[in-house]
Amino acid sequence: MTDTTAATGIRPEEKLTADVVTSMLRLSPHIEGAAEIEVAAVTAEPVGTGQMATSVRLALEYAAAPAGAPGTVVAKVPSTDEASLAMAAGTNAYGREVAFYRELAPDLHASVPLCHYGTSDETGTDFVLLLEDLAPARSVDQRQGATIDELAAVLAHTADLHGRFWGRADAPWLPVQHVWGALAGQIPAITAAWLDRFGAHVDADLHHVIRELASVAPIWVSTLDDRRTVWHGDLRLDNLLFDARNGRSDAVIVDWQSAASGPGTTDVAYLIGTSLDADTRRAHEPELVALYHAQLASHVGVEGYSFEDCWLDYQAQALYALVLTVPVSMGVQPTERGDAMFAAMATRAAGHVRDLDTVGVLRRLGR
Repeated sequence: MTDTTAATGIRPEEKLTADVVTSMLRLSPHIEGAAEIEVAAVTAEPVGTGQMATSVRLALEYAAAPAGAPGTVVAKVPSTDEASLAMAAGTNAYGREVAFYRELAPDLHASVPLCHYGTSDETGTDFVLLLEDLAPARSVDQRQGATIDELAAVLAHTADLHGRFWGRADAPWLPVQHVWGALAGQIPAITAAWLDRFGAHVDADLHHVIRELASVAPIWVSTLDDRRTVWHGDLRLDNLLFDARNGRSDAVIVDWQSAASGPGTTDVAYLIGTSLDADTRRAHEPELVALYHAQLASHVGVEGYSFEDCWLDYQAQALYALVLTVPVSMGVQPTERGDAMFAAMATRAAGHVRDLDTVGVLRRLGR
């Protein structure tokens, strides 16, 4: 596949014609009798708010189909924004998500969408995924935050993800130290510009945390070889659906473009730190981390990893939210909602780093 948007004016999703979708669905491992499928018409409508890629819901009319053929699917295709495309290519985000659904998702069952078809090209700028449409499902606005029960449900699934792949995150596309090293390397040069753009939306007493980020980010990068498992990498509320599949799934995790190997507590700290207001987080943080640890420790292979170890990792990995948010927010197309979301995430993340003494923990680890 090659993106022809700039040359032809055709948006990527418009290339998903009835014939193209027919050929894709016939390869689905989740539809019995898929070879019989013949799609007669496709109608697309936007869904979601992703900035790195475009998601559309495809309503399908069939000329022929087995009983289990879906009436709708969600297609993910490249962004039409040049900055987002460049970032996707630089991080292999599209290839990474396709590889996740092909190689790892089958082990995770109901906690992820079913994938009917996925492919990506070698340039890193073109891909397509046909995924299960999880509607009706409930989303939670990143800016408003989640409830403790919602986070507990997600953390149970997260612990299962980490436990299943504990010590065996060995796919060649999973390591991302070079990506995080590059992102961390950008921080000194963009800190002032970031504060100019977002600083007014972040509490003034947290600005010093942003300024300290550059000095400890390299130490954080050095921790990525520890506690090797598969992480989601962008485990925040915008990438979660609740009460999906008509209520049969309490929480489903979507958008796996940042799937990688590293400490599992990175996901945990990122989720808790960006999903709760400071007072609620402080009151419930220990019990949420303990819930995660108990579920993780129930998996065969996760031996000798105490709650004390988990909590120390959690403290250190709280920096991840800022290492991700600061450079990424400067590299995607500005939108009112997007900027407000990034500012809210950075405010919560910076407060989290301060409260956990993450900078001090990392400096001690770096000695």
